[in-house]
Amino acid sequence: MEVFTLMLDLARWSPFGSVFQLHRELDDLFSRFFGHEGGPGVARADSGQATWWPAIESYTEGGDLHVRVALPGVDPKDVEVTVSDTTLTVRGERKSKREAKGDGSYVREFAYGTFERSLALPEGIDPGKVQARFSNGMLDLTMPAPLAVAPKKVEIQIENGSGSARAIKAA
Repeated sequence: MEVFTLMLDLARWSPFGSVFQLHRELDDLFSRFFGHEGGPGVARADSGQATWWPAIESYTEGGDLHVRVALPGVDPKDVEVTVSDTTLTVRGERKSKREAKGDGSYVREFAYGTFERSLALPEGIDPGKVQARFSNGMLDLTMPAPLAVAPKKVEIQIENGSGSARAIKAA
């Protein structure tokens, strides 16, 4: 009689892990398809395009529209922010602090070079009221949100079994 031992590697499970893995694989697929090298978020330096692009998030809070751009390792002097019509553009450069030729690196996942990100803004943004603040590698842009973007609470009509409806005031 043979005895088989089953050994399992234990790993922390994340409900979103497979979604993020799929996202990375699709980014890599499109990067290779369009001739980019270096993995997701990185383009070839000789392509005439940005060589990497930073992550962006935007949200509204307190009547303001906020845009955050992750720029770790970027000198704020090498960043330019422009607002024209309904487009916000952040461009700049992350410079390497060391030479790359025969540097003895085993793993190199940091991307250096130019970047550019553009984000569509809602109509009615006043470019003169955009404020930019750079802290701990994060560029925070704040601007008054147009009224059309401001969240509005809506009453919910609830019908009971008798066919009559009552309104619940939004909190």
